[in-house]
Amino acid sequence: MTLSQLQYFQTLAHVLHYTRAAEALHIAQPSLSYAISELEKELGVKLFVKEDRRVNLTMYGERFLPYVETALATISDGTQAVRQLSDAAYQVVKLGYFHSISSSFVPQVVERLYSIDENRKLRFQFSEATSSDTLRLLKSGDLDLAFCMHRDEWVESVPVLRQQLYLAVPKEHPLAAREEAAFDDFADEPMAILDQASSLRATVDRIYLHYGNKRAPNAMFVVHECNAALQYVSLGFCVSILPRVPAMENDKVAVLSIADPDGEFSRMVYFSWMKNRPLSPAVKRVRNFIVDHYRIEL
Repeated sequence: MTLSQLQYFQTLAHVLHYTRAAEALHIAQPSLSYAISELEKELGVKLFVKEDRRVNLTMYGERFLPYVETALATISDGTQAVRQLSDAAYQVVKLGYFHSISSSFVPQVVERLYSIDENRKLRFQFSEATSSDTLRLLKSGDLDLAFCMHRDEWVESVPVLRQQLYLAVPKEHPLAAREEAAFDDFADEPMAILDQASSLRATVDRIYLHYGNKRAPNAMFVVHECNAALQYVSLGFCVSILPRVPAMENDKVAVLSIADPDGEFSRMVYFSWMKNRPLSPAVKRVRNFIVDHYRIEL
């Protein structure tokens, strides 16, 4: 049983006339008659009965028709899906990331990707969320690929960026005139820190454990994201340890490098995708490009 035989059967079942069906199929009538005859032989039943110049479906033909139409419709849907993934169609990649790389690293990656002509048909659906939420969206299938701080046994992750952390202080703060500060210069200062859901909070806690003889940050404000922390810094209430974000371009905030002999004031950004989940050709193209061009050795 061939696909052509099923297509011929479907057309003849609707037209109920050999000559017209052959014309619709752009084949010779003897070819149509032979294909239907071979199909009937394989099934062991008559699908059509001739009446003068017309034909009618037998009860076997009537029973067979809906299954043929379902099969052909499924094949048509599959063909369309494959064509949408081909180079002839625009291909959408769902990419997630967190705020502090949204205005620098991610645009740089996309610009470099688009510098290659064969990538111009790629289209992105971007999602910005916290690192933990980005990982959750990746696991649920709402994202194809993700940049995040978190890793998991269910995802494949490669390091792509070591993100430096800085000290943000009010413009009138005694440290504001300096270009660099050491940990002991600000360790006891009132601080705006992110909540426990943030990977940055874990990094800050680790820093205090390493440099601060197990003392904890003097948390004056606990916030959900970097921009909120900078709001309180700009009001003169506190300092904050943060990655570089656009909101730092603020005439009420000074940003200092932090002396870091042990390499603690940084965090690793990972590029991730789900293990054992099939990837479309477009997603594979983006995945391979980022791994090839941005992977770093730990």
